[in-house]
Amino acid sequence: MKIKEVSEFTGISAHTIRYYEKQGVLELPKKDSSGHRNYSDTDVELINWVACMKNSGMSLRDIKGYVTASIEGRNEDALVALRIHLEKLEEQKKNIDHYIDVTEEKINRLSN
Repeated sequence: MKIKEVSEFTGISAHTIRYYEKQGVLELPKKDSSGHRNYSDTDVELINWVACMKNSGMSLRDIKGYVTASIEGRNEDALVALRIHLEKLEEQKKNIDHYIDVTEEKINRLSN
């Protein structure tokens, strides 16, 4: 799959995909005979996963650490990175739930 197709499929711009490659978050994909990047299904899956982690607030440095650990088979390091990120997400969720409760209470007060 070419970068344009990956971009359309994932909703992630080609510029962002190239940036992730330049930063070492993603490995450069194999190139075809004409020198164009040729992304495998595994590459596309990883691009989607990187975008998910980024969109959920994980830093590129931490994503790169996770990806590197995964590729190198250091599953325990990858698990630690994901567990730390999950803890942060759970804390954010707890805070958002609180903000929702407070907002609903204010709406109820103003409605009566």
